[in-house]
Amino acid sequence: MIVSEKNISDALTYLADDPHPIAKGRFAVTLAENEANKIYSRLFLQAEGSIDARKATALCSPEHIAAKQVEADAVFEYERHKARVKAAEMLLEIWRTENANARAAERVR
Repeated sequence: MIVSEKNISDALTYLADDPHPIAKGRFAVTLAENEANKIYSRLFLQAEGSIDARKATALCSPEHIAAKQVEADAVFEYERHKARVKAAEMLLEIWRTENANARAAERVR
């Protein structure tokens, strides 16, 4: 068989993890988005000049750039866990198919 019992055990353990890494990742993304928005708003209000100049000042600020990097890192982790869930689910489907095929082969004999 292509899929081992250890693979299935690991996949089920990952999918059953509570709180699930996807939930943790989504929470981290939300926190990072909120923090980036808060920093942008504060910098925008502190800046002087036209609206476009204030936006540019806020967006180019090292503090805002750092907050956006944290947000990007959180999104990366969130998407990584979503891909892992899909991989685990696919592994379970392959395992189910292999077992169904083995049972069908036994009935043929």
